[in-house]
Amino acid sequence: MALYRYVRVEFWKNPKVLEEMTPEDKLFMLYLLTNPSTTQIGIYRLSKKQMAFELGYSVESISCMIDRFVNVYGAIKYNEDTREIGIKNWGKYNFSRLGKPMIDCIKKELLEVEDKSMIEFVLQKINSLTVRSLYEKYLNTSENICFDDTSTSRTTIRGQKEKQKQKEKENNNIENDLAGGSIYGYGDKSIKNGKYSREYKDKNGKSFKKPSEEELEFARRL
Repeated sequence: MALYRYVRVEFWKNPKVLEEMTPEDKLFMLYLLTNPSTTQIGIYRLSKKQMAFELGYSVESISCMIDRFVNVYGAIKYNEDTREIGIKNWGKYNFSRLGKPMIDCIKKELLEVEDKSMIEFVLQKINSLTVRSLYEKYLNTSENICFDDTSTSRTTIRGQKEKQKQKEKENNNIENDLAGGSIYGYGDKSIKNGKYSREYKDKNGKSFKKPSEEELEFARRL
C-alpha cells in the first residue's frame, strides 16, 4: 500500500469537475484517486460496503455514485462480481517517473487483475510507451503469464506441463527399448500370451534365447 497519492491541481480546473460534478461527486472522485486500496496500475479491488464505511455514506448512495461515474461521466469502470475498479485517467498522471521498482510493481499488479477489460479501459489514457507495452502484452496473452525480471519473456503453465509430459514419454520409450533389447541391437522382443518371452532376433533375423538367471548361475559353477 502506498503512503500517499498525487492529485494534480488541474483536477480543480477540469470543466467536467467544475460544471457537472456535485460536491459529493468531487469528494468521491478524490476518494477513488487516494483511498488506501489504490494501486500503481489504477485498478484495484474495493467493495461498496468498504467505500460506504470509509466515506460515511450508505451502500445505496455509493451505488448511485458508482452508476453516475460509470454511465454519466465515464470516469471509472466497476465490476460487480470481482469488486474491481478501473480509473480511466489514472495512467495520464501517474507514470511520469519510472524505475525498476515501479515497473516490477506494475508487472506484479497486472497479474492480479481478474477482469481484463479493466486493463484495456485504463490503457486508453496511458502516455508512457514503456507502461503501455506492459499493459498490451498482458492483454495479448490468453493465459496467465509470468514476467521475467530481466526481460519481457513469458512462460505459460501449460507449456511447462507439456514439457513435463514430453520428458516422461521419452523416459518411457527408453525403458521400453531397454526391456526389449533393441537399444543394444537385439531387435524386437517377441510377446507370447501377453508376457515377454526370452526369445530374441539378431539383425539377420536369426532367433536365439537369452539364458535365465538360473542357467547363468549353473554355467558359472561349471
